[in-house]
Amino acid sequence: MLGAASARADDCSGSLRILNSVQMQATTDRTVMVVPVKIDNTDKKLLLDTGGLVSQISRATASKLDLPERYREQRLFDLAGNSSNAETTVPKLTMGNQSQSEVPMAVAPNPDLGTSLPYDGLLATDLFPGDDIDMDFGARRLTTFSPDHCQGRVIYWPADRIAVVPIAVDHNLIVVPVEVNGHPLNAVLDTGSQYTVMNMEVADKLFGLTPSSPDMTPLTEANGDKHITVYGHRFDKMTFEGVEVTGLRIFMLPNQVAVHDRPRSLFLLGPPVRSPVSGARLFPTPGPLTDPQLATVSVPDVIIGMDVLRHLHVYFAAKEKRLYITDAVSGESALFHYKD
Repeated sequence: MLGAASARADDCSGSLRILNSVQMQATTDRTVMVVPVKIDNTDKKLLLDTGGLVSQISRATASKLDLPERYREQRLFDLAGNSSNAETTVPKLTMGNQSQSEVPMAVAPNPDLGTSLPYDGLLATDLFPGDDIDMDFGARRLTTFSPDHCQGRVIYWPADRIAVVPIAVDHNLIVVPVEVNGHPLNAVLDTGSQYTVMNMEVADKLFGLTPSSPDMTPLTEANGDKHITVYGHRFDKMTFEGVEVTGLRIFMLPNQVAVHDRPRSLFLLGPPVRSPVSGARLFPTPGPLTDPQLATVSVPDVIIGMDVLRHLHVYFAAKEKRLYITDAVSGESALFHYKD
């Protein structure tokens, strides 16, 4: 999957410093990763979700833990059009060897979170502000490092080939330049999505794909009492700076859903366990639900999901605005042999 590339840096003395590390767990269908945490000393699981704007707790979990909800004018929507303007404060959130007190979290609009879905909320990058994030999907280990280190000196594990990918960070989202069948596009790295997804408008404009095109496989899934239909199509090749994926089936996602009988543009799709798009990605509106001046925010060109990412070891270098990517290696993490 990886092409040859090298990561070099000028001589300096700053080495990697581990901040926290935790063993992730795969869901039973082995498609996405959850992170064990304690919420006010109660064991819970959060879906690792680099495609989420903010971290979230399910309404069911907040209710069981007697966490009081408060409401704001800004409302969050999931893929299927469920919405929530509630948020709460977690008295104590513990992950690995670190604890945070009085952690604000949005209450997720997806009614399946914490009930039929096997996790109690979403863990987005907003809870790691400024930190480097190392996602070792082969060893199923999530580690954060201090961003203060020598540029380019982040590969602590054995690797023959390294892809160094320039990125942008927008509202906690990691945005990567990609090419699909030779067309340059922007993609969001999304560990909360089971599959890779493309904006249907982009698919139509660049590739002439519509729901009635050949090899467009429809899939309809429920999210609470709402439904969404996506369409799968196999592309020859997707590449990003040394990473090449061939024969990838990408699911086309309509750019809008109806909320209270009015179309509203989506921002990100939801975390799927039973399907590509069954869950709770959110997008904000700048005012209350009845505000006639609601902004429209589009689905990204492409969302790179775990069908691609689970084969990789991805290190997000926050200050450098780069990803360092190698093939994933299963087994014990090389972190246990690293001395910071």
